[in-house]
Amino acid sequence: MTSSRSGVVPWRCWWGVLIFGACGCATFWDDVTSHNFHMKDLWTKEDPLIVLRDSNDGHKRSVALAKLVEPTAKDGSKEEHELYIKILTKAATEERDPLCRLGAIRALGTYKDPRAARVLEDVYQQRLPFTPEHNTVIRQQALACLVETGNPDSRSLLIRVARSPSGPADSSLTDRQQTQDERLTAIRGLAKYGQADSIETLVYVLEKEKDVALHDRAYESLKMATGKKLPDDAKAWREMMQNPQLARQEPSMLERVMFWNKKTEDKKTEDKSPK
Repeated sequence: MTSSRSGVVPWRCWWGVLIFGACGCATFWDDVTSHNFHMKDLWTKEDPLIVLRDSNDGHKRSVALAKLVEPTAKDGSKEEHELYIKILTKAATEERDPLCRLGAIRALGTYKDPRAARVLEDVYQQRLPFTPEHNTVIRQQALACLVETGNPDSRSLLIRVARSPSGPADSSLTDRQQTQDERLTAIRGLAKYGQADSIETLVYVLEKEKDVALHDRAYESLKMATGKKLPDDAKAWREMMQNPQLARQEPSMLERVMFWNKKTEDKKTEDKSPK
């Protein structure tokens, strides 16, 4: 057994570290693998506002920013709320460290304050100054956190992203994947909105989109947004939108089986047809 006198952490301590990590702390391994990590940091948690005031370490600052979640009416004050919004707005839009921007973005995703959603929209549409890889991560995180806010005024941006083209065929695979990921996030987000323009957008994607992942995501979002379980058929959803009476009716089991059989036969016919 290794002695602690040699300066090496005893195995019992490392076992304790592993137990701490298995308990579900989201930032545990980020903390442990940070270049400036010290064992004492496992037992001492600094006030995030003090870290932001005194520290220049990007990792510590990003963790501190992520902790500035929206204060509850019970435990927080209006002054604290306003201070957090001010700090996070500046960090999300101006920080020169991409990790710090991500920390602020994640915190803003916990806010129901409409200002948080507007900041996230601004970040998504901002001309970011980092590497293409960092820019991509920040944009996607901003869009995902915007979805989490559930802000009704953000619907128009999600609709625009969901309807955006997949990109020209000559664009790079990375660019096409980025566009698809953002569209998937927007389509998933529209499941929270039952307004006509959101439903129309999801039906449009169901009609036009050939990508299986985007098509399936639109179908799932339609069921969540409307509370209906119509078949995976754009025509059925389009008819529902145009006929309010149909919107109140669920298809019977027989109708679902008949639709499935018809879809299977159409697929077989399509496969046998000359290319």
